[in-house]
Amino acid sequence: MMAFGALLFANCLALGAASDRVTAADLAPAFPGLESIPPDTPLGLAPAPGVARVFRVPELKRIAGNFHLAAPAGEICIQRTMTKLDPARLLAAMEKTLPGARIEILDFSRRPIPEGDLEFPLSGLREGAAGAFWNGNVHYGGNRLFSIWAKVSVWVKVQRVVAATDLQPGNRIGADQIRIETREEFPEPEAFPDSINQVAGQLARMPIRAGTAIRTAQLEAPKQVLSGETVTVDVWSGGAHLKLEARAEGSGVHGQTIPVLNPATQKRFWARIEGKGRVSVDGSTAGSHLN
Repeated sequence: MMAFGALLFANCLALGAASDRVTAADLAPAFPGLESIPPDTPLGLAPAPGVARVFRVPELKRIAGNFHLAAPAGEICIQRTMTKLDPARLLAAMEKTLPGARIEILDFSRRPIPEGDLEFPLSGLREGAAGAFWNGNVHYGGNRLFSIWAKVSVWVKVQRVVAATDLQPGNRIGADQIRIETREEFPEPEAFPDSINQVAGQLARMPIRAGTAIRTAQLEAPKQVLSGETVTVDVWSGGAHLKLEARAEGSGVHGQTIPVLNPATQKRFWARIEGKGRVSVDGSTAGSHLN
């Protein structure tokens, strides 16, 4: 391969966007007789974007000998078709990722790109002090990627649950302490609850100031069992079922396992939280700790 600018090889054969190999069909226009072999026969690796793949005379003679053909007298070069980025194509690719968003393209990469499909994943969008940049790709040559970028202004309409008052950590959030707002914001990768029901009754993990949109990571479910409280233990052993009271020695929510103390025997065992003040245990594995 030889790294020359695309414009230096005006007489090169054009290679399609989907190709990752140079095939007989690609060279046939400059290689008499090559059209007689299967068109998808691979003859070499496809060049990278902006690079010309030059088939020298010795290489052409080897190819000709393999197929009992006469070799061309001169070299053959082939390169990918390159084009300039079109802002309309950029915008269409971005709108596919963020339907309904208000997007303004302020600048974009100017180097020529290979033919292919444009993609701007949400993970490539970043907001910084100098503005928002969106990194994307051109898909070409099967599974190859060619990097592109754009400087953008992006706003999406979202529904947020907002703190109506200052929320303190560890306190249960009441429905009267929050409200729903529809806003236009820069797209955020973090998860946000979008209904009152997803927040009311939860605990704030940290201080949340009034007017702030509440993030999922700032919430936690209230403990259904607290350390030191008396819990009802459902003991299952085969078809037998026994209930007893014990003291929780750990806190948690449904599905978690905590240590529990049998006050009658002063022995500890592990139990699974089933609901508010309720745990369960497999009597066949807890054994004598229950007795």
